[in-house]
This record gives sequence, C-alpha cells and structure tokens, in this order.
Amino acid sequence: MSTDANDNGPLTTLEQAMIGQAPAASRLRVFGRYNAIAFLTGALGALAAGGPAFLHQVWAGAPADRRWFLLFPIGAIVCVWLATRLSGVMEIEDRAHARLERSRTQVFKLASLFSIDAFAGGFVVTVFMVYWFSVRFGASQEVMSAVFFAAGLLQAVSSIEASRIGARFGLLNTMVFTHLPSNILLILVPLMPTLPLAIAVLLLRFVLSQMDVPTRQAYIAAMVDPEERTAAAATTNTARYVARPFGPLVGTALMHSVALGAPWVVAGTLKSVYDLLLWRTFKKVPLPE
Repeated sequence: MSTDANDNGPLTTLEQAMIGQAPAASRLRVFGRYNAIAFLTGALGALAAGGPAFLHQVWAGAPADRRWFLLFPIGAIVCVWLATRLSGVMEIEDRAHARLERSRTQVFKLASLFSIDAFAGGFVVTVFMVYWFSVRFGASQEVMSAVFFAAGLLQAVSSIEASRIGARFGLLNTMVFTHLPSNILLILVPLMPTLPLAIAVLLLRFVLSQMDVPTRQAYIAAMVDPEERTAAAATTNTARYVARPFGPLVGTALMHSVALGAPWVVAGTLKSVYDLLLWRTFKKVPLPE
C-alpha cells in the first residue's frame, strides 16, 4: 500500500496495463493525463497537510493531528466506488499469457535500471525534504505544504507537456534529457544559501523531474507485445518498490554520518548514473511501429 501521489502499489500495475491498451497514437497523451491528475490531487493533499496546524491556531479544540488519518479509509471507499463504475472495455482483452516471452530480456534490463532510480529516489522522499528544510532553514509545516502544493501543480503541467515533447523528440530522449538536468538541480539544492533560493531550485527541479514518468510508462507499453503489458508493468514496478525502501535507510545513515545535505548529492549522482546507463543501453533498441 502506498500514499504516494502517483504510485499506488499493485494497483499501479493494473492501471498501467489497462491504460496501455490505448491506441499507440494517443497512448502517451493518455498516460500524461493519468499522471497529471495524480499530481494535481496530490498537490491538494500537500496543501491540506498544513490544515491541522492552521486550525490549531484559530481553533484550540481542533482534532489531534493523528485523527486526520481517518480520511484515508474514506478516500479508499470512494476509490472502490469509482472502480466499480469502470466500463468493461477497460478489461484486458488477451489474458491467455501472463508471462514475459519475447520482451523478457529488455524488460529485465529496464527493471534493473529502474531499481537504481527508485533506490536513489528513496533518499529524498517528501518527509526527508520537509525535515531537511526545517532543520536547515527553520521552514514551517505550513510553508512546506505550500511548496509541495506548488510542486504538484508543476508536476501536473509537466506531465501534460511530456506527451508533447515525447511525441516530437521520442520517448527515450524525453526520459533521459529531462531527467538528467533535474538531477543536477537536485544536487544544487543543499548548496543554496537561503530558503527562497533552495525552494526555487527545488521547484525548478520538479518542473523537469517527472516528465519521465508518462514517457516511461508509454515506453514500456510500446516495447512489449499487448499480452505482455501486465507482466512488464508488474516486473518494472516491483523492481522499483523493492529497491525504494532501502533509500531512506541509507539516506538517514548518510545524513547522520556524513552531512545533512549528503542525501541530496548522492541521490542526484545515482539518478544521473541511471540516466546515462539507460541512454547507453537502449539508444539503439528500436520500438515496434
């Protein structure tokens, strides 16, 4: 189970398998909208995260912070209701094969590379960033809620733009050459001397950092045969989910034993290595028409 804006554990695999059935000409655009909606509603959630602190300032008897977690089961019930209203045409047509066959080698290579990216991403999860800005600059919960609200809006816009850029320059080019500069910006965040500059660099990073998400999903759907899409999504997503939890463990160790800003630098470096390896491995691999 997950509370990330656009990663929902096993459900992500099923959603991507269903959306991957979209016609090739519109698939990237559909994935872009799919992620944009996730980032947009995630931004509203980030803004709402500052709500309890604000309420306590104007209403002393407001519920304790932990009681707000009761909103999660309410949201889950709404999601179940929405799922029951999906049309039957969303069902995978060909369920005869549940294994990777023709694309096994390429998917395993992608999964290995994605695990590097996810591991590095675990260094700079949202809770770390909030903590770092609080310790480094004394940023309040309300300020960081506003920052991640703005970040979610930027990610939503970039997801839509990614479909246009990907259609013009190619999926792999968009994945690598938007993600690589975002990782350089990630390294620069702890080097900023003031809170406004650090926030500005972080938001600029968010403009680029998630453009690879819809393009990555569309790339996988295009690379494999239709009957392999569920298995391909499951394999690559599982690699990400297995690797990512180790990131916070290593990041915390770096923060305490090396420097407070070390997770930013190591994460940006590892993610840059991932981009270069991805480009080197797949730049000559043709996608099916």
